[in-house]
Amino acid sequence: GDLVSIADTFGMQLFGELDYVREAKNCERFRELYGGWEDVVVPQACTSLTRKKVLIMEWVEGTKGPWMGSDGIEMVRIGLRCSTDQLLRTGLFHADPHRGNLLRTSKGHLAVIDYGMMADIPESDRYGLIGLV
Repeated sequence: GDLVSIADTFGMQLFGELDYVREAKNCERFRELYGGWEDVVVPQACTSLTRKKVLIMEWVEGTKGPWMGSDGIEMVRIGLRCSTDQLLRTGLFHADPHRGNLLRTSKGHLAVIDYGMMADIPESDRYGLIGLV
């Protein structure tokens, strides 16, 4: 695997970002992988009501970063663990993890939202990333 092919994968995902049916399916895939984590919140998409231009999904209450002090350090720790797992183990990568797509819940969990820009990293590219480290 090489970085050029990974960049190409992200570029191809960008064109599918505005398809809400695809986004709902991405959310459900992400939920299957990370919804069971004790400190990560993944909203449930309502795929039966979602259409190409209408997305129906569970509301998540939380605050956008930046988070200060120990709360901020904990959110970064959770986010790094989740992102590393995406890149190196599962291959399903949330390619848009900015402060508008990450929330801190009242319980101190990291809520990940907006699944429009996702990438599937092939196993060979994941091994290539491991080789860079």
